Amino acid sequence: MQRTAHFEAVEKILTAITLDMGDDGLRASFIFTRPGQHPFLGGAGVEIYYHDREFIRAVLFVRKHGPLYLRYLPIDEIWRMLQEFVNENFWMLAGEVLFRKSTGNFAENVSVQTKRDLAEALLTSPVFSPPRELTLFPLVAVNVTANFDSPNFFLIAPDALDETRLPQGVPAAAITRTQFPPLTDWDGRRQIPSAWLGVRSPAPSVAERQRAAILGALALTPLPRYRYHFSGRSAFGGRATISDRISFQFGETHIPPMMYDIVVTEADHGWLGLLSEKLGKFEKAIRRELRALEYFYRAWPQDPSERFPILCMALDGIFGEAGRAAQAVIDGIRGVFGSHVPNDRLRKLMDLRAVVVHGSAPVVYDSSHFAEYYEKYGVDPIRDMELIVWRCLRDRIFDGKLKEHADPLAEKCNEMPASGRMPKRIERPSILDGSQ
Repeated sequence: MQRTAHFEAVEKILTAITLDMGDDGLRASFIFTRPGQHPFLGGAGVEIYYHDREFIRAVLFVRKHGPLYLRYLPIDEIWRMLQEFVNENFWMLAGEVLFRKSTGNFAENVSVQTKRDLAEALLTSPVFSPPRELTLFPLVAVNVTANFDSPNFFLIAPDALDETRLPQGVPAAAITRTQFPPLTDWDGRRQIPSAWLGVRSPAPSVAERQRAAILGALALTPLPRYRYHFSGRSAFGGRATISDRISFQFGETHIPPMMYDIVVTEADHGWLGLLSEKLGKFEKAIRRELRALEYFYRAWPQDPSERFPILCMALDGIFGEAGRAAQAVIDGIRGVFGSHVPNDRLRKLMDLRAVVVHGSAPVVYDSSHFAEYYEKYGVDPIRDMELIVWRCLRDRIFDGKLKEHADPLAEKCNEMPASGRMPKRIERPSILDGSQ
């Protein structure tokens, strides 16, 4: 018999369950019924014991071999889901483990046919076949002029939140498109988003992780000098999850309070579509790319000293190799930029990365490498790291499809008379120039 992943999972789950406590049993008491049994007829009560080490093995096996979304969940959540599966399907086991005075674990007492039946139930359960929910994230400082839709997420103007984008069966009349929370009957505090990011996923925690990768990619689009140019504008965040019911919570803003809005146009649809495809793939290289985007997103709102180590993690995420992390990153950077980028300069930047990431200098300014780099090259190493990560993520992940947006001040600058008093912008030399 070919042993499928869900059959192996059932075997490991049953190995972890007994009717006696033993040395480390964790008691679980519940009432089980057969499917379709009338609730007034009640059910039978049972008390079983989960053994920690064996059940952890089952949880980790399911996490590794089950659907991709399980990688985003904490172990305790998968543990809970598997216990619920056992509770709901215990009626299949009862005749073989309760009424025969079985000893040992359940795997030793349950027939192969029952294991097959349980495996089929697991395959069609919410663990292996989860329903997809829509989680809405209200955005500020984002202006969508051409709505983007894909199977995994959409990025739209507020008034585009219609029935075609809501889960089936959710009436548009229940949703208020242009406010957060997006509930028609909500009488509490309201906020006005400038755009909606909608992520379709099995759980809000999964949507949160995918949101980070999506917005990390969006953070690549402003010109470098505007990416960390923030204002004092009012910002808010939160999320609303829509399935057979609607739940929401307020929270911190998802986009930093940018001085100038990020404008999403049809020109962005190519790289957004590529990102949507990557979100649904299992390949290790793609998972590394998405984690690098998450790091870039986490670094976005931070001040420069806090931003630096997170940007280092983004580079490690996409280029790092065990045993040769620094050289692998240098090779990766030169593979993107070209050989004109001086190896010595990259090496000094990696020395600064090493002391910050490994704890010798909790704040980048504490390291002597910081001042040495600044003095030798005349530029802030944090700025060089920002430019390196921006260019590497843009070129490595998006195959040239992601282009930085136009200068939001270009039109105003062109309108100024030649005799205007605005000083000429002076760009300091950066590592992109390949200068020594």
